[in-house]
Amino acid sequence: MQLRSLALAALLATSFAAQADTIALWDFNTYSCNSPCSTIPKPTQTTNGGVLSVVGGVSFSSAGGSGSGNAFNTTTYAAQGTGDLTRGVQFTIDTSGYTDLVLTFSQRNSNTASAWTTLQYTVDGQQWQTATTFKMASPSNPNNPSFADGLTYDFTSIAAANNNADFGIRLLASFAPGTSAYAPTLTTGSYGTGGTIRYDNVLLSGTAIPDVPVDPLPVPEPQTYALMLAGLATVGLLARRRRAS
Repeated sequence: MQLRSLALAALLATSFAAQADTIALWDFNTYSCNSPCSTIPKPTQTTNGGVLSVVGGVSFSSAGGSGSGNAFNTTTYAAQGTGDLTRGVQFTIDTSGYTDLVLTFSQRNSNTASAWTTLQYTVDGQQWQTATTFKMASPSNPNNPSFADGLTYDFTSIAAANNNADFGIRLLASFAPGTSAYAPTLTTGSYGTGGTIRYDNVLLSGTAIPDVPVDPLPVPEPQTYALMLAGLATVGLLARRRRAS
């Protein structure tokens, strides 16, 4: 299954962003590192904490981003016909206090990169499940491939992702469906391990779980105090009469 069309995805992302809270965001605008790099950028904004890491033998650096600023550039993917779903990027994001999660991001593939990417998620930090698989379009200008912006996946139907300190997602290079080989992004080209995939503006949004206030004990009205005092006086009078008799 492919991600929804870019135009619809961008529209939904814009609509959702207007009413959602940012749980974690990596915009990579100030990230700067020439390959080989070892320091992974921290999130630009996060509520509970988020960690970016690479999966498999992927190497990384900074490169031009979508619009202004930089992006997270990955390369050194598996050889043709090997390592399906073993190399890519991973984002571990604590979603405690949030529901209705929506992921949006931008992606740019070079001509020789795998056209197919699989989005996986975890709700226990160990077991990974496939959310969707999508194909990047062959670039109209092979000399200058562009970003696909507003790629979106809606996690709202996955209840276990909500309010979860162990939630995470992965974006992994994958074989073309029904085959045992990678398909190149440029349909007239060939797949290569040096192909690059850039990620930018990775945003996980959600709806904050509202605090439920504890109702304070009601303050008695003055007449209630009066009735209470009268009752205590009556009890005391009856007790004295019993002792007197």
